[in-house]
Amino acid sequence: YKGQFVVLEEGEHNFFGTDMNDKISSLQLITEDLHNPQITLYQHVDYQGRSRIVREATNLAEGQDDDIVSSHKVQRGAWLLCENSDGSGPQYLAREHEDVPNYKTINFNDKLSFLRPLRPGRGS
Repeated sequence: YKGQFVVLEEGEHNFFGTDMNDKISSLQLITEDLHNPQITLYQHVDYQGRSRIVREATNLAEGQDDDIVSSHKVQRGAWLLCENSDGSGPQYLAREHEDVPNYKTINFNDKLSFLRPLRPGRGS
């Protein structure tokens, strides 16, 4: 599961862009319950400093938490973390119970500007 990735939420997808066309080599199925998502963001590594609980799509660039997050704990759901406030740029998929105590290990330290929970599907 290395390299560029794309998140495909429920629905039909017929175009991945020219960078991903005919190049997908691995797939991860999201098995988390995506209802009632929650993630806690921390200003410093090892879950230290100011913390913020997030339950919905949030643009951190609009406040004092832009580009200062250094660790997180996902309580529920799966989250797409983005370097840029419009959702572009480098991204990271944060999954339930896969906490990250130091964003330097994922090359994301002090870069987070936008995050959103993955949306639940319609079910069977």
